[in-house]
Amino acid sequence: MNIKSFAILAGVLALAACGDNTPNPELLKGANFVASGNGTDITLVFDANEMRVNGQVVNLYNGTYEVNGDQIKFSPFASTMMMGPMDAMQTEQDYFQFMTTVETYDLKDGRLTLKNADGKEIVFQQVEPTAEVVEAEVVESVPADAVAEPVAAEPAQAE
Repeated sequence: MNIKSFAILAGVLALAACGDNTPNPELLKGANFVASGNGTDITLVFDANEMRVNGQVVNLYNGTYEVNGDQIKFSPFASTMMMGPMDAMQTEQDYFQFMTTVETYDLKDGRLTLKNADGKEIVFQQVEPTAEVVEAEVVESVPADAVAEPVAAEPAQAE
């Protein structure tokens, strides 16, 4: 093999190596996803600043995650403990158990696929974040040393 052929082959191999399909973990940060579950939708939100996730099935939940290439691991989730329809509660329980077994992910064209070692997977669709508007009531500030004086009731007058 001459030098020119070797250089061309090396260049082709280098370009092929650059084109691996390993997902970019930075694309998860701040991303919001929804999957359809039995009886309820499942939301999954990746925090933009920390390696945390949160979402809702029946209950609100949160936890942490770690990413290395296409490998991803979720901590067990903490959640609120509200009741819901039985099919939705079963979906939530199955989802929470599955998420602790997830090993890999793939993010292409707005679709996030999470997969465990058994080949079980869940597919989420990326969605735009919803802006929840919370109206705050303006309260007049009161000095910290202010003390309320008890008000004496006036005696009732007989008519």
